[in-house]
Amino acid sequence: MKTNTRLHRGTTLVECIVAASVLTVAIGTVTTAVVRISRIWTDTAHYRIALQEVSNHLESLTQLPADQVQAAINSLTVSPEVSRSLVDAKWSGELVQDAFGERVKLELSWQDGRPVRPVRMTAWLVESPNEDDE
Repeated sequence: MKTNTRLHRGTTLVECIVAASVLTVAIGTVTTAVVRISRIWTDTAHYRIALQEVSNHLESLTQLPADQVQAAINSLTVSPEVSRSLVDAKWSGELVQDAFGERVKLELSWQDGRPVRPVRMTAWLVESPNEDDE
């Protein structure tokens, strides 16, 4: 009895098309992930820059005498280093006096082509003891 066995060498056209389709889907998925990760890294870097800028200004404002704080808030400007990183960065700040005490609220916002959460920080002003009281 003769058996009809043929050895299949190579690949068929259907196998090549399936492999190309799987490869295309994989490349598309990886590319999308890389773009999203890149945006997240950029957004995180911008947020850290803004956070450092707000923190620095807030620390310097809390060291001022109470009567100079409002003038300092009105004269806030974005540093050149931050201006290079954050497009159209804008300051807003206010001095609040209420039952909780006197505090400074600062906000730094910028444009990024998509919605960006501004950085907001608040610090309470505490009167330092006079040297005459000691």
